[in-house]
Amino acid sequence: MRRHQFSMEKILEWRITDEENARKSVLHAQNKMQQQQQQLTHLVNENTKLKHEQMKLTEIHTLRYNHHLKGLIDEKIVIQKNAIDQAQSDMDRLQEALLQAHKDRKIMEKLKERESVQVLEQVKSEEQKQLDEIATLQYKTSYF
Repeated sequence: MRRHQFSMEKILEWRITDEENARKSVLHAQNKMQQQQQQLTHLVNENTKLKHEQMKLTEIHTLRYNHHLKGLIDEKIVIQKNAIDQAQSDMDRLQEALLQAHKDRKIMEKLKERESVQVLEQVKSEEQKQLDEIATLQYKTSYF
């Protein structure tokens, strides 16, 4: 007897591929988020360093320059925090897509399992019918 092939095998393969792509997207988003966090940490460290330097300075033009530079870094920090928020929402959206892809794949695998059980039951039923028919024929030939 030949091996049974799931009637929706192509759909199952597509769902598996879709889940793998979603997993890769989540990993990419996590890497992007880590990079954004590192960039924010760098900006905060730079801002802290500038504050410490400003305490040691006494010349007015250097103080003005550092104050202007600190303002620019503060703006960059705000922009970076917004970028992190955006990256977080992207990652959340991609994780939801991964969860849905996982659920879809599991559904298809359950359907495959049910179909294989049905096919097995059908094969057993046909075998039992054949055995019953053979037994009936043997009974008829032995008594008639």
